[in-house]
Amino acid sequence: MQLLLNRLINFLKWPIGILSILLFMPACSHLWQVMGYIYKHSSNYSMLFYGFFAYSILWLLWIKQSMMARWFSTLEHEVTHSIFAIISLNRVVGLHATGGAGGVMYYHGPSNWIITLSPYFVPTLSLFILLFLSLVKTSHLSILFFLLGFSLAYNFLTMWKSIHYLQSDLVQSGWLFVCMFLPTANVLMLLIILTALPNDGLNTENSLLYVWQDAMVFMEYYF
Repeated sequence: MQLLLNRLINFLKWPIGILSILLFMPACSHLWQVMGYIYKHSSNYSMLFYGFFAYSILWLLWIKQSMMARWFSTLEHEVTHSIFAIISLNRVVGLHATGGAGGVMYYHGPSNWIITLSPYFVPTLSLFILLFLSLVKTSHLSILFFLLGFSLAYNFLTMWKSIHYLQSDLVQSGWLFVCMFLPTANVLMLLIILTALPNDGLNTENSLLYVWQDAMVFMEYYF
């Protein structure tokens, strides 16, 4: 089962890459609409904005020079690799993170491109906070909205620094596929997070359906 799953994931790599190209413009278009909705209802998202700007300021003043912050971002990076290794039915046997020399995650089992690329499109901290948002009482929402904004800024700035032409994960996956897949994956992930917030009048399922329908219309028009 483990080998079959990983072979299937790797088999689907290029079809998913092609699909990602088709979904990119519809995903960007709908994300723009969602951002417009958030702007119009900005008072409901004030804590999200405060969290985003708070991390950005901290990053400028301290975090980008902090060895401890680098260690944490490396740890989170390797934990994300580990989560997807486990989802792929592999067994994680070790994890090492440093503040200046990168990190590594060890596992037994076959590799696949999702394990390799997961830290570059999956905002692990933000998704955990989003999970808590769906579970807690209304009185705690403002704190979690702040933390979600904080984590989104963390994810954006961390990813911005980690994506470069010598990054081993990206080289291993192949830059052609990286350019096909990662932009769409990141736009869709942000769209999912922003439309999954509680009590905001947005619906994740409908948003993804609109993206898919727009992509199908595009294909019918041009092909």
